[in-house]
Amino acid sequence: MRPRNVGLCTFCHEFGKHATFRMSGLTVLVLVSILSLSTLARASEKCLLIAMPEVRMTGDGIEPYRSAMQQGGLCVKPVRMPLARVAQALSHGEIDGVFAELEGFQQNVDRPILRGNIRVGLVDGMLVVPLGKISGIDDLKDETVGVWLGAKWSNALLADYPNVVHVPRGPEMMQKMLRYGRLDAILLDNYSLSVTGGVPDGFQAVPVMSLSVYSWLAADHADLLPAFDKGTELFLQTIIEWRQKGQ
Repeated sequence: MRPRNVGLCTFCHEFGKHATFRMSGLTVLVLVSILSLSTLARASEKCLLIAMPEVRMTGDGIEPYRSAMQQGGLCVKPVRMPLARVAQALSHGEIDGVFAELEGFQQNVDRPILRGNIRVGLVDGMLVVPLGKISGIDDLKDETVGVWLGAKWSNALLADYPNVVHVPRGPEMMQKMLRYGRLDAILLDNYSLSVTGGVPDGFQAVPVMSLSVYSWLAADHADLLPAFDKGTELFLQTIIEWRQKGQ
């Protein structure tokens, strides 16, 4: 004898299948929506192009810098760039910031930029002169001194000195002009001096002032400055750890 509730059970079974299908479809729809929102969020995340100075740090500084910035809450794409190109690249919007430039760097950029609050380091301003009696700016008499065009710190230091040549192609050209005898002396920071061949034979480098170095960020991204500072601080800690390990 056929049970009375077979029809009801069959109905329940069929309903269950369709209900499960509908619920499965709804679940898939929700998951797709979540994934889409996640993808959009990642796509809209600001990932800044930050110029890195051409300085040899032990190991590859690019990935540790990116990682430190990520820990600080900021997505960056570090790019190596000659120092002479950084101001122009920032002015034209090709990059969003730079890891390390001298204080006063903003005067060389035709775009509003912000100085980070974390000092990256100190460098020395060096007067490169022939071996002899010159031991500072005050000892200069009629020597022709080359300075990097746009370097405000050196302009200020030689503001009252008449024989100054502003060299548009920077330290590399200054070094060549010094070696060829077209300049008697040059004034530049010790980093630029070291990466363009150091002190030429027959010359000496005299420190004349200390210069602070900071990271810089385009003012368009002012809301990201706290994360930028945090990442810079974390990266400097990484550099200290490298040095302690003797790498």
